[in-house]
Amino acid sequence: MPAASVLAAELLKMRKRWLPYILLFVAVAGSALIIWLAGYANWLSERDNAEYEHGHDSLRAFALPWSLPTLLDMGQFYGAVLVSVLVASAVATEHGWGTVRQALIRGQTRAQYLVSKLTGLTVLSVAGLLLVLAIGLLFSVMATAIADLPVTLDAGSEGSITTREAVVMIVRSGYGALPYVLLAFCLTVIGRSTTLGIVGTLLYMFVIESILIAVLGGLGGVGSDARAFFLGHNVNALMTANRIQPDDCCSLAPREMVEASELPDPWVAALVVGLYCAVFLVVAFSVFQRRDLGTDGGQ
Repeated sequence: MPAASVLAAELLKMRKRWLPYILLFVAVAGSALIIWLAGYANWLSERDNAEYEHGHDSLRAFALPWSLPTLLDMGQFYGAVLVSVLVASAVATEHGWGTVRQALIRGQTRAQYLVSKLTGLTVLSVAGLLLVLAIGLLFSVMATAIADLPVTLDAGSEGSITTREAVVMIVRSGYGALPYVLLAFCLTVIGRSTTLGIVGTLLYMFVIESILIAVLGGLGGVGSDARAFFLGHNVNALMTANRIQPDDCCSLAPREMVEASELPDPWVAALVVGLYCAVFLVVAFSVFQRRDLGTDGGQ
């Protein structure tokens, strides 16, 4: 089957499901909460405080240019969670309906089937996340203007964000979300279960990375050095590179809070993240190539 036709069929199946629209609504609601509640509302309540400073976290949550790295930071973490839910549901549902065997009978190889599934999910997810980012930035422009602050990407003495840098920041954030999505994909292919894909990914993100990495950091010495092998520590380095100032952070994501100097070089971190992505893909494709699909359907 032509690749374009297969991709079009995948996108059509996705568009007819209710889950992508619910996840999109949740993501837009999250960006609204960041800008208007965590940012603008807090800024209104604190601006008359004698100890208030212009660089307060509430201002950085909603006002440009600081809102861009804030939205990207949140989008990388929670966007990865939402896309992982979508991926796990889409992959497991195909097994439950028995449509995997039907696709292979029509002439697709197993590798082509997984590639088309991943491609369709990638196109849909990228489009959705970019839409949410655009809406979040629109909220930020509105809130910045209402606060009578300059709508600009220039942060004065702290630095500025050029158009090219903004594009790099967006790509970097998407790259940081990719391994978690591929982890959900890998677990779902292995278990043919939405629950395994979602719960396994959430446990890794919220328990292993949020707790274990922090514990290793507290131990110091070898324990602290061991963090360099963990996915989350390297993703943290990528997201830190997105900040206007390395030690300036306004995030609701449960990340390890460390000095920028303790994190790997962003290029090294990108390599480690790429290796994780490769491992998840190799495992998923290897398991699927050897799987007996005679038991699929009716689960």
